[in-house]
Amino acid sequence: MSGSEYDILIIDDSKYINDLIEKILQFKGYSCKCVSNTSEAFKELKKHKPKLILLDVHLPKLSGYEFCNLIKSNKKYEDILIYYFSGVSKEEVAVKALETKADGFLTKPFDISDFDDILVNLKPKNDL
Repeated sequence: MSGSEYDILIIDDSKYINDLIEKILQFKGYSCKCVSNTSEAFKELKKHKPKLILLDVHLPKLSGYEFCNLIKSNKKYEDILIYYFSGVSKEEVAVKALETKADGFLTKPFDISDFDDILVNLKPKNDL
């Protein structure tokens, strides 16, 4: 695997959250890349297409909802799994997930086991 390849792109403006989720997913055998905003995420997508994007809802400039809508509307990227993770109400994020064609969501605070349902369709690099 080259340095630019990874399974999961994590987008959150909190370094703490990025580091926490990255550690959880690395423990489960996945390679990750963390960015803090959607501008960085667009740059990453030009270099590499991940299998999964974990996306915070509240981001500076372009919200997670707007970012997801753009990605899911693009033929090149529409098959990337996108899951929101957010502190907003479960009801709000569920409605927005449907509207923006996101594949699902987690609400904060989350537990390590919450990722299992999302990761079931991804194969970790160390399981090859």
